[in-house]
Amino acid sequence: MTQILKLNQEIKKLEEQKTSFLNLEQDLKDTRSNIYVREQQALSDSLLVFFEGFNPDTYIEFQRDSIYFKMDHPDYTYRKELFSIYLRERYSEGGKKYSGADLSYYTTSTKGDDVWELKRLRMLGDVADILIKNQQVIVDAANDAVDKFKEEFNEVYGKMNVVGNSIRDLSNQIREIQKQIKRIELFGEGIQFEKSRSITLKHNYEPRVVSLKLIEVSKSGKKATAVFEWEKGRESREEGVNVEKIIYQVI
Repeated sequence: MTQILKLNQEIKKLEEQKTSFLNLEQDLKDTRSNIYVREQQALSDSLLVFFEGFNPDTYIEFQRDSIYFKMDHPDYTYRKELFSIYLRERYSEGGKKYSGADLSYYTTSTKGDDVWELKRLRMLGDVADILIKNQQVIVDAANDAVDKFKEEFNEVYGKMNVVGNSIRDLSNQIREIQKQIKRIELFGEGIQFEKSRSITLKHNYEPRVVSLKLIEVSKSGKKATAVFEWEKGRESREEGVNVEKIIYQVI
């Protein structure tokens, strides 16, 4: 059994292990998504109660830590956003996730006969009044809702970290064996490319070649002479090329 064949068999075993970990990683991602969906639903259930009966013309939606207020508009086929409330995240480690609930809205001059905009302004004042009276209660409700999922998130992220490290380690092992194979090929019969490709042999020297071989390696093993065939059939050579850089280009 040739050395290259043995190395390819090693790669196959590592690839099988990597595939198992990739499948496990996808399962963990699915679990994380499920936790997120349940967390967002819990947030929605805990926050929308503060706006029950707000205004019969509005549609209130909760998405990605934000509450959106929308209303039908005579000039659009979709419900136009009135304003939104987004939960302000606390980016320091530890403590509660949210530190506030902020009102986001656009400003514009409003004509006296623009009923939609005038209604929006009136409702903007109404929702601002709710925030004045319930700011801290809303933030506390949001934090209570997400706190229930913190342990689940920590567990799945811990597992994903372990699995991710295993995938990276296996990828590195595969990469090193691939380098060994290419080194053997380059210093043996050379490599034939299916299509011509650019190979950087030296700074600002990047010929398009159809074959490449390394000979006359230096004592340090870092430099060698490249023997290559141009795409038009002419053979040439370049001395003192960096062996590692060549190998990385042909993996």
